[in-house]
Amino acid sequence: MKNEIQTYEKMNDLPSVQALGGAIATSGMFGCDRPEQGVIIALQCIAENKAPLEMAKNYHLVKGKLTKRADSMLADFKRSGGKIKWGDIKNREVQSGTFTDPDDNVYDVSYSIDDAKAAGVYNNKAESPWQKTPAAMMRARLVSETLRAIAPEIVTGVYTPEEAAQFDDIQPAQSKPEPKLAQSEPVQAQPILEAETVEDTEKISTKKLERLIFDAKAEDQVNKYFESKGAIDQLIEQTWRDLPDAKLQHLFDNWKSFKSAVLTK
Repeated sequence: MKNEIQTYEKMNDLPSVQALGGAIATSGMFGCDRPEQGVIIALQCIAENKAPLEMAKNYHLVKGKLTKRADSMLADFKRSGGKIKWGDIKNREVQSGTFTDPDDNVYDVSYSIDDAKAAGVYNNKAESPWQKTPAAMMRARLVSETLRAIAPEIVTGVYTPEEAAQFDDIQPAQSKPEPKLAQSEPVQAQPILEAETVEDTEKISTKKLERLIFDAKAEDQVNKYFESKGAIDQLIEQTWRDLPDAKLQHLFDNWKSFKSAVLTK
Protein backbone atom coordinates (compact mmCIF):
# COMPACT_ATOMS: atom_id res chain seq x y z
CA MET A 1 0.00 0.00 0.00
CA LYS A 2 2.87 2.34 0.73
CA ASN A 3 4.13 2.17 -2.88
CA GLU A 4 0.61 2.80 -4.20
CA ILE A 5 0.22 5.89 -2.02
CA GLN A 6 3.58 7.26 -3.16
CA THR A 7 2.67 6.66 -6.80
CA TYR A 8 -0.71 8.35 -6.51
CA GLU A 9 0.78 11.29 -4.63
CA LYS A 10 2.75 12.11 -7.78
CA MET A 11 -0.43 12.07 -9.89
CA ASN A 12 -1.53 15.56 -8.94
CA ASP A 13 -2.57 16.84 -12.36
CA LEU A 14 -5.26 16.05 -14.92
CA PRO A 15 -2.91 14.67 -17.64
CA SER A 16 -1.60 12.03 -15.20
CA VAL A 17 -5.13 10.96 -14.28
CA GLN A 18 -6.11 10.89 -17.95
CA ALA A 19 -3.07 8.75 -18.76
CA LEU A 20 -4.05 6.20 -16.10
CA GLY A 21 -7.67 6.31 -17.23
CA GLY A 22 -6.65 5.80 -20.84
CA ALA A 23 -4.58 2.75 -19.92
CA ILE A 24 -7.50 1.27 -17.97
CA ALA A 25 -9.90 1.85 -20.87
CA THR A 26 -7.47 0.35 -23.40
CA SER A 27 -7.03 -2.76 -21.25
CA GLY A 28 -10.78 -3.32 -21.08
CA MET A 29 -10.67 -3.70 -17.30
CA PHE A 30 -13.88 -2.96 -15.39
CA GLY A 31 -15.81 -3.20 -18.66
CA CYS A 32 -14.49 0.20 -19.80
CA ASP A 33 -14.56 0.93 -23.51
CA ARG A 34 -14.19 4.74 -23.45
CA PRO A 35 -11.39 6.93 -22.04
CA GLU A 36 -13.78 8.99 -19.90
CA GLN A 37 -14.95 5.80 -18.16
CA GLY A 38 -11.33 4.94 -17.46
CA VAL A 39 -10.82 8.37 -15.88
CA ILE A 40 -13.71 7.75 -13.47
CA ILE A 41 -12.16 4.44 -12.42
CA ALA A 42 -8.73 6.09 -12.13
CA LEU A 43 -10.14 8.70 -9.75
CA GLN A 44 -11.70 5.92 -7.65
CA CYS A 45 -8.35 4.09 -7.57
CA ILE A 46 -6.64 7.24 -6.33
CA ALA A 47 -9.39 7.95 -3.77
CA GLU A 48 -9.04 4.45 -2.28
CA ASN A 49 -5.26 4.20 -2.74
CA LYS A 50 -5.62 0.87 -4.54
CA ALA A 51 -4.01 -0.48 -7.67
CA PRO A 52 -6.35 -1.07 -10.65
CA LEU A 53 -6.04 -4.86 -10.39
CA GLU A 54 -7.03 -4.68 -6.72
CA MET A 55 -9.97 -2.41 -7.55
CA ALA A 56 -11.13 -4.83 -10.27
CA LYS A 57 -11.89 -7.36 -7.54
CA ASN A 58 -14.52 -5.02 -6.13
CA TYR A 59 -15.77 -2.69 -8.85
CA HIS A 60 -16.68 -2.67 -12.51
CA LEU A 61 -18.99 -0.84 -14.89
CA VAL A 62 -22.43 -2.05 -15.92
CA LYS A 63 -24.24 0.15 -18.45
CA GLY A 64 -21.89 3.00 -17.63
CA LYS A 65 -22.54 2.83 -13.87
CA LEU A 66 -19.91 2.04 -11.26
CA THR A 67 -21.03 -1.13 -9.48
CA LYS A 68 -19.81 -3.06 -6.46
CA ARG A 69 -20.07 -6.83 -6.23
CA ALA A 70 -22.10 -8.44 -3.45
CA ASP A 71 -19.11 -10.40 -2.11
CA SER A 72 -17.14 -7.15 -1.83
CA MET A 73 -20.03 -5.54 0.06
CA LEU A 74 -20.12 -8.46 2.48
CA ALA A 75 -16.35 -8.26 3.04
CA ASP A 76 -16.64 -4.54 3.86
CA PHE A 77 -19.52 -5.29 6.23
CA LYS A 78 -17.45 -7.86 8.11
CA ARG A 79 -14.43 -5.52 8.24
CA SER A 80 -16.65 -2.88 9.84
CA GLY A 81 -17.50 -5.31 12.65
CA GLY A 82 -20.60 -6.93 11.20
CA LYS A 83 -21.27 -10.66 11.32
CA ILE A 84 -23.17 -13.11 9.14
CA LYS A 85 -24.26 -16.66 9.85
CA TRP A 86 -25.68 -18.56 6.89
CA GLY A 87 -28.28 -21.29 6.92
CA ASP A 88 -28.06 -24.15 4.42
CA ILE A 89 -25.83 -22.71 1.68
CA LYS A 90 -26.70 -25.64 -0.63
CA ASN A 91 -30.45 -25.04 -0.60
CA ARG A 92 -31.60 -24.40 -4.19
CA GLU A 93 -34.98 -22.94 -3.22
CA VAL A 94 -34.18 -20.40 -0.53
CA GLN A 95 -31.13 -18.84 1.16
CA SER A 96 -31.32 -17.48 4.69
CA GLY A 97 -28.93 -15.86 7.10
CA THR A 98 -28.60 -13.89 10.32
CA PHE A 99 -26.88 -10.51 9.97
CA THR A 100 -25.52 -8.78 13.07
CA ASP A 101 -24.42 -5.17 12.63
CA PRO A 102 -21.58 -3.53 14.64
CA ASP A 103 -24.17 -2.26 17.16
CA ASP A 104 -25.31 -5.86 17.80
CA ASN A 105 -28.68 -5.42 16.08
CA VAL A 106 -29.74 -8.79 14.67
CA TYR A 107 -31.62 -9.34 11.40
CA ASP A 108 -32.97 -12.70 10.24
CA VAL A 109 -33.41 -12.47 6.48
CA SER A 110 -34.02 -14.75 3.51
CA TYR A 111 -34.29 -14.67 -0.27
CA SER A 112 -36.06 -17.34 -2.32
CA ILE A 113 -36.58 -18.36 -5.92
CA ASP A 114 -40.11 -16.96 -5.59
CA ASP A 115 -38.61 -13.61 -4.53
CA ALA A 116 -36.41 -13.62 -7.62
CA LYS A 117 -39.39 -14.39 -9.86
CA ALA A 118 -41.44 -11.64 -8.23
CA ALA A 119 -38.57 -9.17 -8.78
CA GLY A 120 -38.30 -10.18 -12.42
CA VAL A 121 -34.65 -11.26 -12.18
CA TYR A 122 -35.11 -15.03 -12.41
CA ASN A 123 -34.05 -16.70 -15.67
CA ASN A 124 -35.10 -20.25 -16.51
CA LYS A 125 -32.74 -20.70 -19.47
CA ALA A 126 -30.48 -23.74 -19.10
CA GLU A 127 -27.26 -21.70 -19.37
CA SER A 128 -28.39 -19.11 -16.82
CA PRO A 129 -26.56 -18.87 -13.46
CA TRP A 130 -29.99 -19.12 -11.88
CA GLN A 131 -30.08 -22.71 -13.15
CA LYS A 132 -26.41 -23.58 -12.60
CA THR A 133 -25.77 -21.91 -9.22
CA PRO A 134 -29.11 -20.75 -7.79
CA ALA A 135 -27.87 -20.71 -4.18
CA ALA A 136 -25.05 -18.29 -5.02
CA MET A 137 -27.43 -16.08 -7.00
CA MET A 138 -29.88 -15.90 -4.10
CA ARG A 139 -27.10 -15.11 -1.60
CA ALA A 140 -25.86 -12.27 -3.80
CA ARG A 141 -29.34 -10.75 -3.91
CA LEU A 142 -29.78 -11.29 -0.17
CA VAL A 143 -26.51 -9.55 0.65
CA SER A 144 -27.14 -6.52 -1.57
CA GLU A 145 -30.71 -5.98 -0.41
CA THR A 146 -29.93 -6.50 3.28
CA LEU A 147 -26.87 -4.26 3.40
CA ARG A 148 -28.63 -1.50 1.50
CA ALA A 149 -31.21 -1.56 4.32
CA ILE A 150 -29.05 -2.02 7.42
CA ALA A 151 -25.62 -0.68 6.35
CA PRO A 152 -26.09 1.83 3.51
CA GLU A 153 -22.66 3.31 4.19
CA ILE A 154 -21.19 0.18 2.61
CA VAL A 155 -22.76 0.96 -0.77
CA THR A 156 -23.15 4.75 -0.71
CA GLY A 157 -22.59 6.21 -4.17
CA VAL A 158 -22.42 2.90 -6.05
CA TYR A 159 -24.92 0.44 -7.45
CA THR A 160 -25.03 -3.31 -7.28
CA PRO A 161 -24.61 -5.08 -10.63
CA GLU A 162 -28.20 -6.32 -10.36
CA GLU A 163 -29.53 -2.77 -9.95
CA ALA A 164 -27.43 -1.34 -12.76
CA ALA A 165 -28.53 -4.10 -15.12
CA GLN A 166 -32.12 -2.94 -14.76
CA PHE A 167 -31.43 0.66 -15.74
CA ASP A 168 -32.81 1.78 -19.07
CA ASP A 169 -30.19 2.72 -21.59
CA ILE A 170 -30.04 6.52 -22.01
CA GLN A 171 -29.83 7.51 -25.64
CA PRO A 172 -28.05 10.82 -26.41
CA ALA A 173 -30.18 13.48 -28.02
CA GLN A 174 -29.70 13.70 -31.75
CA SER A 175 -29.81 16.98 -33.58
CA LYS A 176 -32.26 17.23 -36.45
CA PRO A 177 -30.66 17.23 -39.90
CA GLU A 178 -30.88 20.49 -41.79
CA PRO A 179 -33.43 20.41 -44.63
CA LYS A 180 -31.97 19.80 -48.05
CA LEU A 181 -32.91 21.71 -51.17
CA ALA A 182 -35.24 19.93 -53.56
CA GLN A 183 -33.49 18.42 -56.55
CA SER A 184 -34.83 18.31 -60.06
CA GLU A 185 -34.13 14.58 -60.33
CA PRO A 186 -34.75 12.12 -57.48
CA VAL A 187 -31.69 10.69 -55.81
CA GLN A 188 -32.03 6.99 -55.10
CA ALA A 189 -30.63 6.63 -51.61
CA GLN A 190 -31.31 3.40 -49.77
CA PRO A 191 -30.41 3.90 -46.11
CA ILE A 192 -32.56 0.98 -45.01
CA LEU A 193 -30.75 -1.40 -47.32
CA GLU A 194 -27.37 -0.12 -46.09
CA ALA A 195 -28.38 -0.54 -42.46
CA GLU A 196 -29.52 -4.09 -43.14
CA THR A 197 -26.21 -4.88 -44.81
CA VAL A 198 -24.23 -3.66 -41.79
CA GLU A 199 -26.48 -5.56 -39.42
CA ASP A 200 -26.11 -8.75 -41.45
CA THR A 201 -22.33 -8.36 -41.40
CA GLU A 202 -22.34 -8.00 -37.59
CA LYS A 203 -24.55 -11.07 -37.26
CA ILE A 204 -22.25 -13.09 -39.49
CA SER A 205 -19.21 -12.09 -37.39
CA THR A 206 -21.02 -13.02 -34.18
CA LYS A 207 -22.10 -16.35 -35.62
CA LYS A 208 -18.55 -17.12 -36.71
CA LEU A 209 -17.27 -16.23 -33.23
CA GLU A 210 -19.97 -18.40 -31.69
CA ARG A 211 -18.73 -21.27 -33.84
CA LEU A 212 -15.10 -20.76 -32.90
CA ILE A 213 -15.89 -20.77 -29.19
CA PHE A 214 -18.24 -23.75 -29.54
CA ASP A 215 -15.66 -25.81 -31.47
CA ALA A 216 -13.06 -25.01 -28.80
CA LYS A 217 -15.54 -25.95 -26.03
CA ALA A 218 -14.48 -22.71 -24.40
CA GLU A 219 -17.73 -20.96 -23.44
CA ASP A 220 -17.02 -21.06 -19.70
CA GLN A 221 -13.33 -20.19 -20.12
CA VAL A 222 -14.05 -17.18 -22.31
CA ASN A 223 -16.70 -15.92 -19.89
CA LYS A 224 -14.41 -16.38 -16.89
CA TYR A 225 -11.59 -14.54 -18.66
CA PHE A 226 -13.67 -11.47 -19.45
CA GLU A 227 -15.24 -11.52 -15.98
CA SER A 228 -11.74 -11.49 -14.47
CA LYS A 229 -11.08 -8.37 -16.53
CA GLY A 230 -14.24 -6.73 -15.18
CA ALA A 231 -15.80 -6.63 -18.66
CA ILE A 232 -18.83 -8.77 -17.78
CA ASP A 233 -20.59 -10.01 -14.66
CA GLN A 234 -21.99 -13.52 -14.74
CA LEU A 235 -24.01 -12.84 -11.58
CA ILE A 236 -26.32 -10.71 -13.73
CA GLU A 237 -26.21 -13.24 -16.54
CA GLN A 238 -23.77 -11.40 -18.77
CA THR A 239 -21.62 -13.40 -21.19
CA TRP A 240 -18.94 -12.55 -23.73
CA ARG A 241 -21.83 -11.74 -26.11
CA ASP A 242 -22.47 -8.58 -24.04
CA LEU A 243 -19.05 -7.14 -24.87
CA PRO A 244 -18.98 -3.97 -26.99
CA ASP A 245 -18.95 -4.57 -30.75
CA ALA A 246 -15.36 -3.35 -31.03
CA LYS A 247 -14.15 -5.90 -28.47
CA LEU A 248 -16.12 -8.70 -30.15
CA GLN A 249 -14.52 -7.83 -33.47
CA HIS A 250 -11.08 -7.71 -31.83
CA LEU A 251 -11.67 -11.13 -30.29
CA PHE A 252 -12.75 -12.53 -33.65
CA ASP A 253 -9.80 -11.02 -35.52
CA ASN A 254 -7.31 -12.27 -32.93
CA TRP A 255 -8.91 -15.58 -32.03
CA LYS A 256 -5.80 -17.70 -32.68
CA SER A 257 -3.57 -15.64 -30.39
CA PHE A 258 -6.33 -15.42 -27.75
CA LYS A 259 -6.83 -19.18 -27.88
CA SER A 260 -3.11 -19.79 -27.55
CA ALA A 261 -2.57 -17.32 -24.70
CA VAL A 262 -5.74 -17.90 -22.66
CA LEU A 263 -7.36 -21.22 -23.47
CA THR A 264 -4.25 -23.38 -23.48
CA LYS A 265 -3.07 -22.37 -20.01
